[in-house]
Amino acid sequence: MSEVSEQELRENFDHFDSNGDGKIELAEFVALLEGLDALAVGEDPKIGFQAIDSDGSGVVEFDEFATWFQGR
Repeated sequence: MSEVSEQELRENFDHFDSNGDGKIELAEFVALLEGLDALAVGEDPKIGFQAIDSDGSGVVEFDEFATWFQGR
């Protein structure tokens, strides 16, 4: 995969941050996975969400999202 610019990452993050609070909550993360067609039938999205939420805050902040996205 080619490098994705920070601006492109921010646009994607903001798109899925539906309430505009600067954080992706679990419901928004599920929408993100569905948008990427990356949610397998029977897969628990909480597992991936918790893995991306590296500080355990219960939300995914932009830096966590960027780290995850670049590592895909």
